[in-house]
Order: sequence, then C-alpha cells, then structure tokens
Amino acid sequence: MFEITPKEQLLKNVRKGLVQPLPNKYPLLNFEKDLLKKPLLRTDESFIKVWVENGFFFSVYNGPFDLLQQIRNAIVQYKLGVPAMEEKMLKDLFQENEMAFLNPEKMDSTLICSFSKLEVSTNSLYFSSEFQPIKYFKQTSNLILYGKASQIDSPENNKYFSDLMIKSDLKVHLPIDYLKKFHSVFLFIEE
Repeated sequence: MFEITPKEQLLKNVRKGLVQPLPNKYPLLNFEKDLLKKPLLRTDESFIKVWVENGFFFSVYNGPFDLLQQIRNAIVQYKLGVPAMEEKMLKDLFQENEMAFLNPEKMDSTLICSFSKLEVSTNSLYFSSEFQPIKYFKQTSNLILYGKASQIDSPENNKYFSDLMIKSDLKVHLPIDYLKKFHSVFLFIEE
C-alpha cells in the first residue's frame, strides 16, 4: 500500500481547491465592481486635465526622497537655476543631500512651496495663514508646488477641511488662472 505524506496531502487539497472552487461566502460583495477597485491615481483626473491644458507640469511622488529627485530633475531639465524656499522640512532635505537652495529674500527665479488645499471643484489653490509664500510670487518666474493627495478637496476629505476652515487657517485663495503669469509651474502630489 502507498502511504501519502502530509506534503502530498496538502498538494492534493490545493489541486482539489483549484479545480472545485468553493461558493462565495459573501454573495452580496461583488469584487469585480468598479467601486471596489482602487484607481491607479487617486488624484482627481479632471483637475489634472485642466492643470496640464493650462501648460503646467504635473507629477506624482512617493515620499520625500522621490520628491527631491523629481525637483532635481525638473531644475536640471528646465534650467530653473537655484531654487528658493522657506519650509524647514524641504530645507533639511536639501542640506542632507547637498543640494543648493536660497532664502526667498535672495531668490533668483524659482520658488518651491507647499499648498494647504487644492480645491478641484473651483480649480483653486489655498495657502495657509501661517506660511505665506505668495509674498514672493512677484519676484519669481518659476513656481514648484508640492503637497499630499489628502490635501485635495474631495468628499472623503471634507472633515479635514471643515476643521481647517473652522480654525480660519486657509487665508489665501488663488484660482488656477492666476498661475498663468509664471513662466513654468510644477505641481507634485504625494499619493
């Protein structure tokens, strides 16, 4: 008589499971529905379309080092010169990676800054009252903006933004048309 080893029994059970699938224990869940499939890009595609049609640049990044690399590539490819910035996190990242940057008071032609909120329905950007990079917008011809997907106004993020609005944190509202005055505008969103 042949004796079946535990390994052979396991393989036999796997084969049987592949040939004879069990019925769905949760028939109300349809895993093929578009609702349950995650989009490749969570950022609103209509905003991206409007953004690019206005001649602006858009990219998605994953983490601070990817952002740094993409900023570096944009600076070199589009000959943007030495960028200026005020934000501590980005300054520290530039220093750690031995990349040159300027203070905004000594700005050459490029400013890097974050935004507080991106509103898809009105195609507008909001900037915080705590940090106002817009005071340097008159001195620059190139603008590099960065933020996170959670800062994009969408139904899932309404609670976050209503809390900010209650605190009156979003003071400066700029429509996308305002940004047309710049030579080059880049938007980096962390997914």
